[in-house]
Amino acid sequence: MGAVFSGLVRCGSSSGSSSSEPAKAVQRGIPAVPNPPRLVNDFAGVLGSRADELEQILVAFDDSTSNQITVVTVSSLDGYAVEEFALELGRKWGVGKSINNGVVVLIKPKNSDGGGEVTIQVGYGLEGAITDAYCRRIIDNEMIPAFKEEDYYKGISNACDQLMKLASGEISEPRSKEDPSGWAVLLGFFLPLVIFVVVVSIMYKKGGGGSNMSDCDGTGGSRRPFIWFGPGYGGGSSSGSGWGGGHSGGFGGGFGGFGGGSFGGGGASGRW
Repeated sequence: MGAVFSGLVRCGSSSGSSSSEPAKAVQRGIPAVPNPPRLVNDFAGVLGSRADELEQILVAFDDSTSNQITVVTVSSLDGYAVEEFALELGRKWGVGKSINNGVVVLIKPKNSDGGGEVTIQVGYGLEGAITDAYCRRIIDNEMIPAFKEEDYYKGISNACDQLMKLASGEISEPRSKEDPSGWAVLLGFFLPLVIFVVVVSIMYKKGGGGSNMSDCDGTGGSRRPFIWFGPGYGGGSSSGSGWGGGHSGGFGGGFGGFGGGSFGGGGASGRW
């Protein structure tokens, strides 16, 4: 009887052990580091062949600036909050270099697993250039409107374009059409005009006190100062960012891998 009881105990413990091992084997859904390494990882399959196009743009940006932006789409967050998923992925993969200049753009599309979610998480080294407020604007103005139309490439591409400009210092703020801070543009226009009027007044006053300054035809008539504005005065820059969707040619041998960057929680998230 004792032997039978002992056997039952062993069977019970063996059964308990086998039922607990699968639980240990099942990991929460942070993907392994891609091999070969890629910056665009479309696990949800929403980008199709255009994933390679975006990959080339981000690799070229990494080569030129050392800043790394990785785009990841997943079908499920497996119980994670979207911010937590992106942070864990960024740390596990080491997105960025040793100066922590990485950005994780994570998209979980709307599907049978639930509503759509997106987050932008920024490494320590870029938090000064890409602030939480900028991330929020990019998500609200560039990403979610396109995602609602199921145009995931457009939303992601536009977001990456803004992030690259911010990270490289090309722009200091992605402004929306509703941004009320247009006073800066008016100031930039009227300030040179005020300076022009002041300079002209001073030169006329100096010319009226017996000076031998004369006009160009030598007639000794009214004195008119010659004011020359250098080339390009008042003109706008015609150069683009160089990172847009029209990128072609000059693409090297592919992405060389992540560099061990880390993240501290800077960024923003959104849902639709």
